[in-house]
Amino acid sequence: MLVSEIADLLGYEIAGDDCDVYGVAWFDFAKEDDIAVINEKEELYHTKAKVVLTRPVFVQTDKTLLITYDDVEYSIVKLCEAFIMKGVLKDYRIPIKYTLDERGFYIGNDCSISENAIIQPGVMIGDNVIISDNCCIESFVSVGSGTVLGEGVRIGAGSKIGIPSFYHYYIDEQINQFDGCGVVKIGNKTIIGCNTSIQRGTISDTVIGESTMVGNMIDIGHDVKIGDNCKIVSQTGIAGNVQIKNNVTIYGQVGISNNVVVGNNVVVKGRTILSKSVNDNEVVYGLFGRKYSDEMRLIAKARRFFERKEE
Repeated sequence: MLVSEIADLLGYEIAGDDCDVYGVAWFDFAKEDDIAVINEKEELYHTKAKVVLTRPVFVQTDKTLLITYDDVEYSIVKLCEAFIMKGVLKDYRIPIKYTLDERGFYIGNDCSISENAIIQPGVMIGDNVIISDNCCIESFVSVGSGTVLGEGVRIGAGSKIGIPSFYHYYIDEQINQFDGCGVVKIGNKTIIGCNTSIQRGTISDTVIGESTMVGNMIDIGHDVKIGDNCKIVSQTGIAGNVQIKNNVTIYGQVGISNNVVVGNNVVVKGRTILSKSVNDNEVVYGLFGRKYSDEMRLIAKARRFFERKEE
C-alpha cells in the first residue's frame, strides 16, 4: 500500500518520497517497510523504517514523513483501520464463530493445532491460532485469535491469552477503546500460570520468549516484549510497551509503568514500583525502583532516625 494512498484516505500530508508500506509499528520495533510511530523528534533517528508518522515538525531527514494533525493515539487507530480496510491487517473485532470440538473445547476458523497437544475441556480457541507440538492448555483458558504458541508451552487454568488491547483514544473528548491489530506470540517451553491475562498488541505483537516462567494472576499489557529465561512471580502488573530483556527475575506484586525497559539479568525485588528503565545486571527495590543496596541503606538510616526520636 502506498503512503500516498494512506494520506489521501486519512486526509494526512506526506513529505518525502512515496513508497509501499506493509504495516505500522512503534519506532523501535518498526521494520524498514513499516510506518514507524514516533512521539518525540529524537525517535526519528532511532528507527529502521523509511516512513514515520509524526505531527508537524521541521527536521532534516531522508525519511518520508506522514504528517497528522490528530493526536498520535487517534492517528494510530486510523492507520490500523486503513490497513484493515485494505486487507493488510486482520480485524480482530469480528465475532468468532466457535464450533465444539469432539475433545470438549471450542474452536474458531483456520487454526493449526498439533495432534499431540493436550487441550482440556472448556478451552476457547479463536481464529487463526497456531498451537505447536507438546503444548498443554488447561481448562477454561481463552486463546485469542492470531495467537501463536511455540513447542512445549503450558498455560494454567483460567488464563486469558490475546485479550483485546487496553488502548484508549479520544474523539471530541469522548473516550474510545481500540482492540488492537497485533497478536500474542509465546516461545518454546514457556509456562504461563493460572488466571493470568495477556493483551494482544495494539500495532505490534505482544511477545514472550523461550523458557520463561510467568506466574499466577499476572497482567501483561499490550505490545510488551519479554525475553528468554525470565521468571515473573505472581500478582505482577506490566503496563503497555514495556521491554523486559533476557534472564530477568521479577518477584511478586511488582508494578511496571508503560515504556520502561528492563535490562538483561536484572532482579526486581517484591513490591517494587518501576517507573524508569533499569540497566543490565542491576538489583532494584522499593517504591522508586532504586538499587537494592541504596534502598536498604536509606531504610536503615530512617530506622535509626526514628529510634533516636523515640529515645
